[in-house]
Amino acid sequence: MWVYIICAGIWIAIIFGWLIPVIRKRMVQEIYMACGLGVYFSLILLGWLWKTIDIRPLLYIGYTLIVLGIAFVVSSFVSLKYRGKPESGWETTTVLIDSGVFGIVRHPLYLGSAISMTGVILLIQSIPSTILGLVAIFCFWMASRKEDVFNIEKFGDTYKDYMRRVPMWNVFRGLRKRGS
Repeated sequence: MWVYIICAGIWIAIIFGWLIPVIRKRMVQEIYMACGLGVYFSLILLGWLWKTIDIRPLLYIGYTLIVLGIAFVVSSFVSLKYRGKPESGWETTTVLIDSGVFGIVRHPLYLGSAISMTGVILLIQSIPSTILGLVAIFCFWMASRKEDVFNIEKFGDTYKDYMRRVPMWNVFRGLRKRGS
């Protein structure tokens, strides 16, 4: 019972603390991100109730993906705060960042969330968690797409050039382009 109460609390916090303000600002990418994270945290809590199987290799892969995803997210936060010259907080950057993890993929924060979500799916190993996890990954992907539109409006042709040089989520292509 307490798990459902905590999930309700998470969604109430996301709706009133995040969704309502960004809906008023019409920041579509933030709406997708908030929904994706809401599903992510709910699945972490509820998924263990749904766990039906326990395939060991998938557990190890899941833990590895969670660590990898968290590394992407943390490096994104650090880059946004210290390289993006934010006006306030860490997210309202004034400079386009095209180095570090942002030189490999355009949206490492959203990609890291999706990678980590894939790890959670592999840890829980149930059909409901897979379905909800895929919904969250879709939300992170849509947030990336909408963030591109937002950044084109913000940075103009500079961002369009960045889009041609750096892939949205394809880490392997980003590493290959960076190495050439």
